Amino acid sequence: MKRIITALLLIGAAGKVCAQSHQANDTQAAKFVKYYNANRPDSIYTLLSDAGKAKVPLTGVTSAVTQLKSALGNLVSHEYYQPVSNGGDSYVGVFEKSGPVFYISFNKEHKLTGFFTNVDKRIAPGAVTINVPGAVLKGTLTVPDTAGKMPVVLIIAGSGPTDRNGNTVSMDMRPNTYLMLADSFKQKNIAALRYDKRLVGQSTATKSQAQTTFEDVINDAVACIKFLKADGRFSKVIVAGHSEGSLIAMLACQQEKVDGFISLEGAGFPLDEVLKQQIQTSSPAAYNKAAPVIDSIKAGQPIKQKLDADFENLFGASVQTYLHTWFKYNPTAELAKVSVPVLIVQGTTDIQVGLADALSLKRSRGDIRLKIITGMSHILKNGPEDRRENAATYFKPNLPLHSELMPALLNFIKNIK
Repeated sequence: MKRIITALLLIGAAGKVCAQSHQANDTQAAKFVKYYNANRPDSIYTLLSDAGKAKVPLTGVTSAVTQLKSALGNLVSHEYYQPVSNGGDSYVGVFEKSGPVFYISFNKEHKLTGFFTNVDKRIAPGAVTINVPGAVLKGTLTVPDTAGKMPVVLIIAGSGPTDRNGNTVSMDMRPNTYLMLADSFKQKNIAALRYDKRLVGQSTATKSQAQTTFEDVINDAVACIKFLKADGRFSKVIVAGHSEGSLIAMLACQQEKVDGFISLEGAGFPLDEVLKQQIQTSSPAAYNKAAPVIDSIKAGQPIKQKLDADFENLFGASVQTYLHTWFKYNPTAELAKVSVPVLIVQGTTDIQVGLADALSLKRSRGDIRLKIITGMSHILKNGPEDRRENAATYFKPNLPLHSELMPALLNFIKNIK
């Protein structure tokens, strides 16, 4: 992506210095993010130092904010980065869209001295980069501190802009499911790789969202499997796909040999059928509008009717190619082509994927293991029967994984020969 702003302001070097209390500048950084997301460049201008105001007029700040929001969206999070040599502090903000991050600096008088976009220079423990044709995937490889070889689990995320931790930050949905899985595996001397899907989080791609196909994300998963197989620390590679990731994983396992496959709340029917069923269950009136749209996308035909606002995210132009290439796969038929040991895990209070899906998947092969967990939701945690209360748990980051989940996964991995 073309770099929009190399530096709007940069007064004083940004070198690292001795850490001091940055509480006051934390408050200023929070104000900056609030003003930016509210599209208030005039308020951002009031945060500038006198030197900054002399260098850049309000029109310059307004233009910069307009360009950034158009190309990268709002800031979904920010954190303290490091002290800078003018006695101040710098912060890193993460945009809605993948790509560069936002560096924001304040001086010791708590005045804004600079903000600019650049590549993310933070080095997180276990950070890995996997280059694939047309994309750069960023992930986290969690490896326990233990002697000898160990199993490793590749965690493949579910649908939507879900990041390596299992969060959809643009919707403030942060269940931390995949982060918890990785940490739980580490405690049992099992490594785990989780990654941001292309165009999500820190992962980038040359194709736009509207050009991305289901085959692209399958190829990304295959590249991750190869990455793990090339690492001599691992004794066996198991692929665990959650929700949409279940289908991606089983298709990747057909292309690249692994030692085991785990389907976590994976659909057992083609997506067009699943979507129709979900919409009909929630709103019969909406189903009458959605069904012809789904049929058009499946056939690769233009959508003639105008989409309601509620359907724009589901069926808008930016996702139609992806959906069209996804609709053609039948998970149950594809799982029959996977030759390695398989475990299907299904919760009884999943409001997105039902027990019928798990049973359909199990019928694809006679030797597949099925674990049904009473009271487990789609995000692999305790979930109430009530749909509204269940959905509310998606926004509770500290809710632990269901107590029966890890024992089932560990037993499966242990018994893979």
